[in-house]
Order: sequence, then C-alpha cells, then structure tokens
Amino acid sequence: MVELDTRIQVRTNSQLKEQATRTLDRMGIDMPTAINMFLSQIVHDQRLPFQPSLTPYADAIREAEAEPAIKVRDVDELMSLIDRA
Repeated sequence: MVELDTRIQVRTNSQLKEQATRTLDRMGIDMPTAINMFLSQIVHDQRLPFQPSLTPYADAIREAEAEPAIKVRDVDELMSLIDRA
C-alpha cells in the first residue's frame, strides 16, 4: 500500500462540495479517495479523465442568439410556451 504522505488543499464552492460529498457517499467513497482516484487516472492515462471544452458552450450561445425572439403577453403565456417545449 502506498503511504499517503502529502496534503493538497483545494478551495471550492460549499454547495458543490456538499453535492459531491453526498454523491460520493452514495457510492461508498470519501472525498480523499475520490481525489486520489482522479489523480491516479490522470497519471495512468496521461490526460484528464474527461474532455474539457468550450466548444459546446460557445456553440449553444451562438445557436441561442440566432433564434428569433418570441413575444409573449404575460408570464402565464411564457410558462405555457415552456411547458409545451
């Protein structure tokens, strides 16, 4: 077994930490174990275990901006429109 002999401090949003902790708890994994798994996967694969990209976000913004504006009379009409989407 590898000795855990160093500490990493990470600042994050408290809500994200709580959500991640709850999710990991349901998996039976604590946060330090999950972080060590993440780091081990990076070393093993020599890359991040996911593909970071701005392209889907940028494409979604451009797509949304290209959509024509839809006028509604009031909130009820807007909510009806959303419900039908």
